[in-house]
Amino acid sequence: MLMEKFLCTFSFLVVASVAFTTIVSAQDHYLVELENRTPDVQAMVQAYEGTSSIPFQANDISGEQQSLLEMTGKTVILWFWNNDCPLCHKQITDMNMLAQKYAADLQIVSFSDNTKEEIISFTATHPVDFPIVPNSKTLAEGPYGGDLGYPKIFILDKNGKIKWAIPEVEMRGDFNTFNFLETLYVSLSK
Repeated sequence: MLMEKFLCTFSFLVVASVAFTTIVSAQDHYLVELENRTPDVQAMVQAYEGTSSIPFQANDISGEQQSLLEMTGKTVILWFWNNDCPLCHKQITDMNMLAQKYAADLQIVSFSDNTKEEIISFTATHPVDFPIVPNSKTLAEGPYGGDLGYPKIFILDKNGKIKWAIPEVEMRGDFNTFNFLETLYVSLSK
């Protein structure tokens, strides 16, 4: 019985390899379609919204420690960006205006993939009025965002819950960062 199973399996493999060889010789390339292994953006956003934020402690480019736990009691905007992102450059002015207008109750912390030196050079011509944590790719691609693109924004309520996750795809076109974030901030303040 065991020998019959072996011969049957062996015969199948021989026939399959001949058939495969025929297919290979009939074409000079293969079409490989892999299943999309990451969740779609909407599913990722929904997975974040309403959950507790992931705490972090990191030094910003000024050497000051930024700790999410110490920001409890304030609305927090976590903004992930990098120097190579044109949309990010446009959002700096809006983020600065928000940081100035709502300084008493709003904390913006930004995270850049770039090095401290690259950010310092960049901010010499693009002033930023909020902390920037350099070398943040691990945080940006892991606990905060995966495939949400750049820029991406997380808005946390005063208790540290993620109220909104805004992926890059939602900020394309005529997106007005200041008006959008101000509306969300005001709705959290009520």
